[in-house]
Amino acid sequence: MTKANRIRLSFVLYLNYFVHGIGLLILTQNMKALGGAWGTPLATVSYVVSGVGIGRLLAYYLLGSLSDRYGRKTFVYVGMLSYLIFFIGIILTKDFRVAYLLAILAGVANSALDSGTYPTFLEMDSKNGAANILIKAAMSIGEFVLPLFIGLNENLGGWYGLSFIFASVILLINFVLLSRTQFPQKAKTGKQTNHRLFGGNKRSGSRIGLLIIFSIYGYTSMALMILFTQWITLYGTDVLHMSNIEAHFLLSLYSIGSITGVLLIFAILKWSLIREVKLIVSLNSLSLLMLLVIGFSGSTWLVSIASFIFGATAAGGVMQVGLNIFSSLFPQAKGRATGIYFSFGSIASFTVPIFTGMLSTISTAAALRSDIIIALVSFAIWVIGYRLMAASADTADYQTERNQINFIDYWILKLLQWRFKLIKTIGIKKMSQHGPIFDPNRESQIMSQIDQQISDRENADYYQAIFQTILTSSKDCQSQVQEKGRAK
Repeated sequence: MTKANRIRLSFVLYLNYFVHGIGLLILTQNMKALGGAWGTPLATVSYVVSGVGIGRLLAYYLLGSLSDRYGRKTFVYVGMLSYLIFFIGIILTKDFRVAYLLAILAGVANSALDSGTYPTFLEMDSKNGAANILIKAAMSIGEFVLPLFIGLNENLGGWYGLSFIFASVILLINFVLLSRTQFPQKAKTGKQTNHRLFGGNKRSGSRIGLLIIFSIYGYTSMALMILFTQWITLYGTDVLHMSNIEAHFLLSLYSIGSITGVLLIFAILKWSLIREVKLIVSLNSLSLLMLLVIGFSGSTWLVSIASFIFGATAAGGVMQVGLNIFSSLFPQAKGRATGIYFSFGSIASFTVPIFTGMLSTISTAAALRSDIIIALVSFAIWVIGYRLMAASADTADYQTERNQINFIDYWILKLLQWRFKLIKTIGIKKMSQHGPIFDPNRESQIMSQIDQQISDRENADYYQAIFQTILTSSKDCQSQVQEKGRAK
């Protein structure tokens, strides 16, 4: 697969998730207008919105399994077509029952896109799942743009359907782009590929345990975000006694943190600075800590800072990191793994509003603080998962270490180039002052400092040899600079 095609395919897939970000909010952002068009109260419109979750739950596992058999591109097309029918159908129908069916179709669209897209990015670069993290960024941009579009449209007295047409036009353009884009070929393992999660003799206690952990995490990672976004504003006004604007700003800080987290996690995975499993344990521990601060601190500025950090750790792409690990454990069934993972996330979209609604009858604080229990479960299962991953790890795989060495080499080279610029400057000054190139006292001082700073005494000789080579090359560089200066 050429680099140009890889870039074009990535752009098309990310553009789909920009539209998906719009699709997540478009019904709730147009609730009053839709209620008027259908002649129903807001409660009925809210009921229609719940159809999206049903569609996701019904379709995720099935479409994930089918994408392993029939290819990723087919299901990306299915997702795009389903969303297109949803966008156009909503503005044409006057019956909330039909709208409910269209909402279910939007959930199917979400499932189809996930089943085709996440495995595609892993198949483009099986050694690095950083690209999957940017899916979250594309969605966040769509979620940011839509409210601005609708707000401006309403102020100008425009028709609510323009937001649906806006999304439809982007999809139509993307259809054309997708038709001219090649997808990566799936690896062939023989005459007949086994798409089961446990093929051959790969079944083991640790892998079954990891399957359970990833399924639970598919639920808890989604539940963490849904619960926080649903209750943080009310928690700010009812419990922290913040103004309405200040309480809404907590959610804005969470969103800013989410985008920041996407960029940080992308960089970490791109350079393989930390193994994915260590990263996910660290992020879950920080999420738990931030929720404890939010839930039990009476300081509004502490809660504000914690909301930002929680957005970065819980909504910055950690869910996608979990999927990357899950898919890497079952490479022959990436689509099925995606389906299982997000099916449990769909269950969270149903159950969280139900049990938090019950808890809210006790207090708003009880509803929000239940997120702490979910975060504790996430952290606990990943402590267990870390041990299971270590037990089932492929000790022959050293790609992560190689990526880390590449990162270190990059900065060594940058620092060496900076050093040699200074060396040239010193060489010119020595020539003008008629000073010697070799200064034995200075060289002895450098080597003595280096020796004192070495903590790894076992390899001290290697470090000293490397720096001796640098000093020798530095003298050669200064000699060359002075020869060129004399020639002029």
